[in-house]
Amino acid sequence: MIADILTTFENLPDGFYTAAGLLILGLILIEGLLSVDNALGIAAMAAHLPKHQQKPALRWGIIGAYLFRGIALATAAWLMHNMWVKWFGAAYLIYLACEHLMLHPKEESHDESGQVAKLAGKSFIATICSIELMDLSLSIDNVVAAVAMVNGEKRIPAELHIWVVCLGVFIGIIALRVVAGWCIGILEKHPILKYTAFLLVGFVGMALITEMSLAQFGIEWHLGIPLKFACIMAIVVSSLWYEQSPALYRALHPVVHVFRAVCSGVTIAVESVIMPWRFFKKTK
Repeated sequence: MIADILTTFENLPDGFYTAAGLLILGLILIEGLLSVDNALGIAAMAAHLPKHQQKPALRWGIIGAYLFRGIALATAAWLMHNMWVKWFGAAYLIYLACEHLMLHPKEESHDESGQVAKLAGKSFIATICSIELMDLSLSIDNVVAAVAMVNGEKRIPAELHIWVVCLGVFIGIIALRVVAGWCIGILEKHPILKYTAFLLVGFVGMALITEMSLAQFGIEWHLGIPLKFACIMAIVVSSLWYEQSPALYRALHPVVHVFRAVCSGVTIAVESVIMPWRFFKKTK
């Protein structure tokens, strides 16, 4: 296996390092934005504990994030070679984006406060268990997004896809660990970035589904990493501009409202099929 990898490195296609570098930067951006929620959740869940237990809880939360991402990445190697799993993963990314983008910020804030309040009085062990369950869920989401990013990039040999994904995800985790306080401060200053993260997830899912759909008709099309990275940066910059510019907010608010209504429709349609009991509960 090592010999095969060394041989692959000796015959790298032109543009490999540029493509890999842009891909990793894109992964760090997506993983960083998504993982900020993870860090906020860990901090909020640990906040009710005594001071001497808060740091150990935060430490276990970070360890859990590493552990579950490692497990998810091991699964990602299998995922890359199973087309039906790619379809499911892309559809799941779109559903995940719609589910979060349909929520009103005040409603989401209220829900999170309620969840944190429920943790009050929980023991240290119970709190750690809650944190680890959240880590597991977010790890699956993040790795599916990372696999979708690297999918189909010809300048990166297939044998190295999993290594690039691993590197990008773990660099993102390390970067978050180092600048967690700064990231949380940025998110508090620019709340829209929380929604931007899921907009990026939806964009990656749509790109993957478009590529696979066209392939069914014999049309080979792939959104290259430079263009994909440019789109990611454009989405982030546009989101911050939308948040900071009252004129732009007023001009685009009707469009955003329609977009979120579509997200609501997609979410309700999916949940009515796969979770009908939840749908009927909402309609009561």
